[in-house]
This record gives sequence, structure tokens and C-alpha cells, in this order.
Amino acid sequence: MPIDPFRLRVGDVVTRSELAVEYGGATQGGIIASRRTNRVFIFTDHSEGNQFGYVYDGFSSDGSVLFYTGAGQSGDQLESGSNSPILTHAEKGRSLHAFVADGFVAGTQTKRQRYLGEFILDPSRGFERMAAPDRWGASRTVIVFRLLAVTEVPSSLVERVGFSGITDRPGALEVPLEINSRFFFETAPRAASSAVRKESQLVDEFVANQAGHEFKRWAIKLPEERSPLLTDVYDRTDRVLYEAKAIAGRADLRMAVGQLFDYRRHVNVDNLRCSVLLPSRPSADLRDYLQAAGLGLAYKDGDRFSFEGTATAA
Repeated sequence: MPIDPFRLRVGDVVTRSELAVEYGGATQGGIIASRRTNRVFIFTDHSEGNQFGYVYDGFSSDGSVLFYTGAGQSGDQLESGSNSPILTHAEKGRSLHAFVADGFVAGTQTKRQRYLGEFILDPSRGFERMAAPDRWGASRTVIVFRLLAVTEVPSSLVERVGFSGITDRPGALEVPLEINSRFFFETAPRAASSAVRKESQLVDEFVANQAGHEFKRWAIKLPEERSPLLTDVYDRTDRVLYEAKAIAGRADLRMAVGQLFDYRRHVNVDNLRCSVLLPSRPSADLRDYLQAAGLGLAYKDGDRFSFEGTATAA
């Protein structure tokens, strides 16, 4: 006979089919809203989730927060659709119940779901947005909910779920140069779309010109910010972080200097150097400015790129 989740004790086991029969809702997917009651069920399963880039599920190191990756296997995850039941559960009067996959029913391929208890979305900061690969390996951002337990979760269940890599400390993650996301935070109001396109084109030309070098980007997560910072281009071979600008003018260079100083505090690379990437050679005074700031310079020079100044290792 199906067991009512509200009458389950933390640590008890149920199957998804039993929940679906009793309360309605699908037996597939990680976030299931009951069709007959005001309940939302969420399921975490590392064996299934890791292949889709759901690499952040788990408890915080002190067990106070359950991090849970939202729905969506390709592209940036959205706050609507399948993720809405979690985001809106409190305002709609729905209770939120979490389960972790725990083996199989004897003699079957039916997974057992161990009940973790009731949770609420953290009212102070409902979710983080983190960089992660999709099912085809393309990099994007995912929503990672911050869930707080209504009653204490035993340490044995916390250990069974495991621990998330998300912390309340700043952190930087190397991501592909071609990351596909529209959710990264900029340190200043976004430049006009034409300038963004020119910067992107400049980066593409620069990368194509540097044969034998491996290029990445850095996604920098700050606890105070919902979305990560995203650097322009990182030469992994020479350990140089570049900030590209579409114009070799004073305002653009001053912005680039500020961005690089901001980024390099969080990129933990030994002997990291920072440089500004420009479409042309700037004035002598601006070159002196970069040199005084301890930054290098790379600029387009005909069909190649020239380098000036000596970037000081951070």
C-alpha cells in the first residue's frame, strides 16, 4: 500500500511509483509536483545526475544547506517551467520533500528512494547560478537551489547524499572558451552589442593566431553575487589572463585594468600574469599606464598580434 510522504519518517524508503499512484505526478524527472495535493517531491541521484552536469548536488560542509541542481539538460537552466515548483513552493503553500536514490528493490531494477525530510527554499538566497557542462559537453549555467531542512537530517543521511563543492568562499572554475551562457555578471553595465561582437571577434582572431596554445576562460563565483564573473580569455599555456576591449581608448583601458585586478584575486594559478588585448596599439601614455599597473599588452598589428610590456606575475 502506498505510503503518505507526510507520514514517512526521515530515513524511510518508498518508490517513485508508490508516490505517483498516491499523489499523482510523473515517475521520471528530478522535480515532481503532485497533481492531487500541495506537495512537491525532489529526487537526487548522483549516478544519473553527473552525466548531465548535475555535479553540485549535496549538503554544505556543515550539513545546514542541501544544494540541489535544477531541471534542464541543455542550455542555461531557466527559473520557469520545471524549476518553478521549487521557486514558488512557499508562496503557493506547497511543501517540499526530498529523497535520495538508495539501491534497488530486491529482484528488480526499481530504485529505492530514501526520505530525507521536508525542506524550504532558503529565503535569503534561493539559488546559485553555476557553470556546468550539458549532456553534450557544452558549457552553460545551471540553477543550484539552496534548501534548508525543516527538521534535522541525521549525519548518516547527510553522508549518504554527499557534500557539494559549493562554499561560501569565492572560487574560480576553468570553463571552455566557447561557453554558451547569457547569465554571467559583468563588472560594469554591458557594452553595446556591437562592441561585444567586436571584442568576441578580436578574441577569435587572437586565439587563431596563437598556434600551439591552449585557451580557456574562468568562471568566478562570488557568494554575494547570484551569477558568476566570466573572464574573456585565458592562455593556459603561458598562464596569461587577457581582458579584451573593442577600443584602445582611455576609458576602455581603465575598465580593463579594474576587471583584471578583480579577476586575478580569485584565479588561483601560480605566476599568473594579466594583459589587455586591444584591436590597435594605444597611445604612449596608456602604454605607460599599463606598465605602471604591472599589466602586459597584446594588440592587433596587421595580420598578426604584437606584445609589449611585461606582465607582472600575481
